[in-house]
Amino acid sequence: MTSPRLQYRPDGSPVIQFSLELNDSEHQPSPTGRTLINIVAIGKLAEFKFELLQSGQQLLVKGRLNQRCWQTPEGRKRTRIEVIATDLQAVEETNRMGKSKDKGEEDEKTC
Repeated sequence: MTSPRLQYRPDGSPVIQFSLELNDSEHQPSPTGRTLINIVAIGKLAEFKFELLQSGQQLLVKGRLNQRCWQTPEGRKRTRIEVIATDLQAVEETNRMGKSKDKGEEDEKTC
């Protein structure tokens, strides 16, 4: 996860923006080696969840897809698809047995 940025709109409402890296073994990585999904949280959700967000933390994100289109000063058309979050929750890391991992506990090795 990229570090969340807290900003305020002209009307004073808070907005946090960050990106989550896809962690899917079936997904083909981008040429840079990572695929990032942009996440936006607005209003009270942004206000209350900003402290929760820490780099590298696993998150459950619920929301809707939004497509933004614009044109650069050079005349190129650009599109960005992002998730407008309706809920953000920290996800406790679990081992393969479905149990919560204690700090320092390693995954069981299989041969």
